[in-house]
Amino acid sequence: MAALKTMHDIRTSRSIARGTATESEGAVYLQLHRLASEKLRLERETEQWQLKKERIEKRMCEIEQQMESLRSLRPGLAPDVQEVRAEPPKKGYRQVTLEY
Repeated sequence: MAALKTMHDIRTSRSIARGTATESEGAVYLQLHRLASEKLRLERETEQWQLKKERIEKRMCEIEQQMESLRSLRPGLAPDVQEVRAEPPKKGYRQVTLEY
């Protein structure tokens, strides 16, 4: 089953080649420019996602250290406390009726 497409899968007007493929020098230059622009945009987006991932991982390490320090202070205080895990999303769609 193919993955669902999101807003990030939508190609912009800059990334879509318009018209027929002509081999004129101007058309080739224009397409090269479009592709270079899209590549630059994707590289910037990749950098932003990597920075965000690093911040998340750093925060997760801080949280784990805090949890370990609290557990070492009072090992018998709350033995039944477990880590909270999010459930994976349910597959399928839920039917919703809209009334106008």
